[in-house]
Amino acid sequence: MPELHKRVLVADDDAVVREILTSVLEEQSLQVDCAEDGRRALELMRENQYSVVLLDLLMPEMNGFEVLENLDEDLRPVVLVVTGADQSTVAELDSRIVHGIVRKPFDPHELAELVRACAEIRGRGPLGAMAIATVIAGSPLFALYINRF
Repeated sequence: MPELHKRVLVADDDAVVREILTSVLEEQSLQVDCAEDGRRALELMRENQYSVVLLDLLMPEMNGFEVLENLDEDLRPVVLVVTGADQSTVAELDSRIVHGIVRKPFDPHELAELVRACAEIRGRGPLGAMAIATVIAGSPLFALYINRF
């Protein structure tokens, strides 16, 4: 997989979540950057090109919804929202931008495998259904609501 498609951004205000995800994603040979709030996440997305972004919805400074509203259309990565928010909050997400929703709590190793698979597919060019990533990753994350790339 080319280096470009090995880069992942973890945007979560919980330091423990960032540490755990960084550890398991690096085990998948992915390069990981972290942001502790939405404003920093958006800065990093404008400075770097990510194949996958794991985005918490409820963060200080700028929440995940605001980050999604401000994404540059031509630089959009695969966006997986990681959240403990209720269904009515999740229903507000734009399915044209968000490719999947992962509910907290989650199995970090399964999520890391899914992210690696998404990055690998992203590196192959135009994207089809995310279901492909789930199959490549092995055991599917049942909490993942699959949209499209």
